[in-house]
Amino acid sequence: MTKKITEYGADADEDLPEEVLAPIENGATPLAAVRIWKGMSVDQLARLSSLSAAIITGAEGARHLSPEDQVKLAFVLGVGADLFYE
Repeated sequence: MTKKITEYGADADEDLPEEVLAPIENGATPLAAVRIWKGMSVDQLARLSSLSAAIITGAEGARHLSPEDQVKLAFVLGVGADLFYE
């Protein structure tokens, strides 16, 4: 059974599993942790979000995302956009 921890997500009420939280606590960006947990490649996420792979790769390296891009990624990944807020 996967333990859920309420800490990230829309208004901090979205439960994310330890498989997402542990990588974040170890330095991964929330975007990378969620993308990997969802089993998506950067290219798949780029196609589904209509963003370039370069934007996603940059964001996974801690580059700033615009609010519009945060919403697009959150929608595709099924998480609250505030997960990606700095």
